[in-house]
Amino acid sequence: GLVGDATWREFAVEDDFLSPQEASAKVPAAAADNDRNRRRLMGCNTFEMVSPIDDETKCVVVVNVAQSSRRVTADEADAMVAPEESDIMNARITLPGTDYHDESIFDLERKNIFHRSWYYVGRSDSLEPGDRLVVDVAGESVLIVCDRELNIYAHANVCRHRGAQLCAESGPGPKGSITCPYHAFSYAMDGRMIATPNVEPQELDRESLSLWRVELETWQGFMFVSLAQDPPPLLEWFASHPDTSPLGFSRHEMGNLRVGTRTVSEVDANWKILVENYMECLHCPRVHPELVDVVPFYRDGSVIDPSRSDGGVSLLSGGTGFTPNGRSVLPLLDSMSVADGEDYFGLMLFPNLMIDVTGTCIMATTLHPRSAGHTTIVTEYLFDPETIAEPGFDPSPVVDFNELVGRQDYDVCEMVQRGVRSQRFDHGVLADKDSLITSINERYLAERLGS
Repeated sequence: GLVGDATWREFAVEDDFLSPQEASAKVPAAAADNDRNRRRLMGCNTFEMVSPIDDETKCVVVVNVAQSSRRVTADEADAMVAPEESDIMNARITLPGTDYHDESIFDLERKNIFHRSWYYVGRSDSLEPGDRLVVDVAGESVLIVCDRELNIYAHANVCRHRGAQLCAESGPGPKGSITCPYHAFSYAMDGRMIATPNVEPQELDRESLSLWRVELETWQGFMFVSLAQDPPPLLEWFASHPDTSPLGFSRHEMGNLRVGTRTVSEVDANWKILVENYMECLHCPRVHPELVDVVPFYRDGSVIDPSRSDGGVSLLSGGTGFTPNGRSVLPLLDSMSVADGEDYFGLMLFPNLMIDVTGTCIMATTLHPRSAGHTTIVTEYLFDPETIAEPGFDPSPVVDFNELVGRQDYDVCEMVQRGVRSQRFDHGVLADKDSLITSINERYLAERLGS
């Protein structure tokens, strides 16, 4: 059938489907230039496209209708779209509803996002010699260990002998070796195989049987791992995404900070719903009455203060921290000026770290996606070590306030998770104040496609 000025025809498709935004990005130039065609494409629920196949700019569209694949006719394409003047069709829509609960989509995310990106796993200052940190990186278990000299290594959490998991959980252990609980094969902390009980040395080539290495880099105390074969250097990866780079926070010398306390929450929501919630504040006046008292700018649902170029927002007059009254008895961090203490900054470091900066505490919140519908959230509260060492150190006003705001967020995100499973919810819409969601979703879709 004809759609606008481009010709479409059927072809054999694979099982994976692209979202409307993904497919729109693959439209051949001639078709993409036709605004009416683009709107029609964005109106489709789910479809697969291929590159131009000849000089006539032919390409292919197949739509997923009631779990079956078939060709879209011109009349059906017209019926799928809102009026041409609608802003929704200018990409101001959310991801398709199935993207938030379909396990096949989560499998794509594991492969193309979490297993290719740098993934935040925790603070290096939390590790002592002999410590083991076991992290689930979207279904792949990674073992991080610290040796006597405080060198940190990351390995696949699996024995080279018969595939047993080396460590079931995080905690202290021997400072010089890692021993498999199955046959007691042992490895040095750097991964070299060093002992094979009841097996003669000549039977195995130990030098070729080191633990599989996982790339690990640390920036200002934040540890990141990458399962990619040849990932870019961490700082280069930061710089390649300037809108979400944490390098602007370098002046706070976060490598000197220590974890004062840590919390863990289990949330029945897709990780992208949590990210989108963090990227907007239209919900703040209703969901976070305590927060908008402390950050008055959020009262009208805005998240970006156009009067500032640094991305920050001001606390209430005289405010110095994230507490119920906006004031804290804790001292300012050593890197903070008095003016810094009156501001709040937030950053989403895609795909799984949120950094919130206040004058007295920096909060690092990690998303660990477990499935399409469940996420584990770990929040680390960072303070100057001298503050933590003070008698009577009490971070509870900061922690309790942030956990209150977090719980409010988790409750509404779980509500969204239940709602997007409706067969009627093909996608939602985005308003002007949701612009950061549009930006992060564009990056998400690009990475999900493997680009």
